[in-house]
Amino acid sequence: MIRQHLSSLATVGLLFAASPSAASTSAGFVLAPQVKVETEAKEYFQDEGQIRRLIADKQDLFFTGETANREYPFVVLPSEMTGSAKLILTLQTAISVAPERSAMRIFVNDRDIGSVNLKSGDAHQVELELPKGLLQPGYNAVTVLMDQSHRVDCSVEATYELWTQIDPARSGFVFTRNAKDDPSDVSTLLAYSRDVNGHAAINGLIPRGAAGEDIDRTFAVVQALSILGHFDRPVVTVGSSAGSGPGIDLVVGTFGTVRDLIGVVPQQSGVEFDIDPATGRSRMVVAARTADELVSTIRDFTLRAQTEVTDGSPQGRRALGNRRGRLLESGSANTLAELGFVARPFAGRHFQQAIAFSLPADFYPGDYGAANLKLNAEYAAGLSPTAQMVIRANGDTVANIRLGEARSGRIDGQVLPIPLDKLRPGYNVIEFEAELHAASDMVCDPSTLGNTTARFFIKGDSTLNIPAFAQIGHAPDLAVVSAGKADFDDDAAMPLYVENMDNAVLGAAGTFLAKMAYVSREVSPVSVTSGWPLDRQGSLLAFGTFSGFSGQLQSDLGINLNPIASDLSLSIDQTSADPSGAPVEVAAPALSVDGTPVTVDEPGPTSLVARLREGTNNLYDGISTRIRIQAAQLGLVEDSNVLSADAVYQVSGEADMLVAQRLVNDRDAWTVVAVRDPALLSDGLRSLVEADVWGRLGGSVNALKGDGTFVERKMAAHERLYETKPLSLQNGRLIVAGWFSNNAREFTIAQILAAILLGASTFVVLRQGRKS
Repeated sequence: MIRQHLSSLATVGLLFAASPSAASTSAGFVLAPQVKVETEAKEYFQDEGQIRRLIADKQDLFFTGETANREYPFVVLPSEMTGSAKLILTLQTAISVAPERSAMRIFVNDRDIGSVNLKSGDAHQVELELPKGLLQPGYNAVTVLMDQSHRVDCSVEATYELWTQIDPARSGFVFTRNAKDDPSDVSTLLAYSRDVNGHAAINGLIPRGAAGEDIDRTFAVVQALSILGHFDRPVVTVGSSAGSGPGIDLVVGTFGTVRDLIGVVPQQSGVEFDIDPATGRSRMVVAARTADELVSTIRDFTLRAQTEVTDGSPQGRRALGNRRGRLLESGSANTLAELGFVARPFAGRHFQQAIAFSLPADFYPGDYGAANLKLNAEYAAGLSPTAQMVIRANGDTVANIRLGEARSGRIDGQVLPIPLDKLRPGYNVIEFEAELHAASDMVCDPSTLGNTTARFFIKGDSTLNIPAFAQIGHAPDLAVVSAGKADFDDDAAMPLYVENMDNAVLGAAGTFLAKMAYVSREVSPVSVTSGWPLDRQGSLLAFGTFSGFSGQLQSDLGINLNPIASDLSLSIDQTSADPSGAPVEVAAPALSVDGTPVTVDEPGPTSLVARLREGTNNLYDGISTRIRIQAAQLGLVEDSNVLSADAVYQVSGEADMLVAQRLVNDRDAWTVVAVRDPALLSDGLRSLVEADVWGRLGGSVNALKGDGTFVERKMAAHERLYETKPLSLQNGRLIVAGWFSNNAREFTIAQILAAILLGASTFVVLRQGRKS
């Protein structure tokens, strides 16, 4: 295992390098058992149609900073096992990267297959031969360890100039044996179903004027296919004609329906595949003689998708699990290595790495407990006094540790709490960032640039402990939807409103459902309709355009889709663009003690009176801010980020897309997805299902731009709880604690009442005692 090699060797290496005598002679750390460095045997253009691409897009294959570690799954077919295989990479590196000190190491199924020196300039191709017997049929994993060093600059700011881009269209694995698998094998279907950016294109074929039942069945198979194929970026279209390019044409229906759509009558009931490896286009037919038999066939395929064990190597299954985010249960403990953290010594100045995991859809966040990160790490001597490590949970700083000491240090089992209100149902990200300045960086001579002595090392045996947490469904909260649950009533199909039964809107709905199925590994039965509910009863998932159902949203959900344009509104991402349209590079700010960016202070006052006045003003501002926060939590003042139950939300003029969930009565929540321009519907949903966008959905209302940039987010003032499992004493206690932590006013009132009752009972007891 990569992580085992790195952890054991790095621990010995860091202790050795800490001594003065070793530091001057050390040639760096051995990351794993070394193999002969593979040179770039030749540079050539490989036919793109023959490349088995990695399950990744251009952003996944963009490496920035001094170090980067990524792992990607890929599919190998049984017939390809008999021949030879090689990995082809087309890459381009920034001009600021020093080639003599920068390299990329490649592991396949945790076995080192070679190293490539990074050289700047035009894009070029390299190839690495794979040893025989290394791959297994099914999913395998390739791991990339990137080390990049600047040519002339030792500053932290210079690390943002370091990058390498791997071209997803011209990178992947090629085999000497072509795929000759049985075309009815689902693994062959999955191997050719993604485009160059890792999107899985599913084209649902339905007859013109199809009934709602036909669409319901198609969407059920789409969801099951997304689970079976591990489609993390599904793109669903709906129509009556076949598509082109890599993807799947899906036909679901009785024999007569299938004949009308593709002109072929199936030979038997069940699931059939027809795959063309040359084009990557596949056709999947789910058919039966009768409607009842078709329902049974779909049920069997759905059960298979939800229960089938994924074929492939253990590393391939690990890569798939970490890509989705390993599901952590209540009371579980996992090492960082198990969560995808690659532990290796770091010799640079700006360390960054992250892990991702998932929590159940019924996880109830709140400040009633904390997960514990038991950290094991080491750092070198001679770091500057400002050197520190910051840990963030979903973007919020939860811990920081100073590293600036005269001598090397060891962090052994230090427990860092991560409050449960910093976590969310579904996808969670824990980020580790450290600034590791040293006095030698100020000089930045060639010996400093070439020094490979490690400065920092987080061990892979560090543990993330998840406590027992409350498990109960709650709404409105789009984080729960992003975890795969838009409805907690499992006894009936969820109504799915599609504006005018438009094919583009149907495709958007299918994409959303497929993504929900992927993250939850569950199929959500739906009942498609073009009629808006006449009464506000039951759950609803709705898709449309701003102009198409603005009236319904205003009357039933209190959402006004007629925007008031404002040039002053800011996005959550706080991004800005150059008017010329050219990209602008902005160096990241330094970190303060609490992990927030450091602002440049203006020259302060010099006189004693002025300094006292400034100190008094700062103290007043701090107290006022704290009082405002507490007052907002108690509901004494209005919070601009919170929507009350009867408040009307006015969509921003910057928003191109809206995702919202609001209560329509005391027990039911409706979820809506709307776009401003119907022409942007497909691209908007493509952006929405990206992990870094989907994993940030939360609260009651999210307004986004077409590229997935968040414009605004509103939280709900009140929530409805839904029972998801039989009530137990422990879970009930945690639910009560979580509810009180999320309702500060009610908690304060309860404390006051408890104090009054305690005082009254004490008075009665004392009075009775005096009488006796």
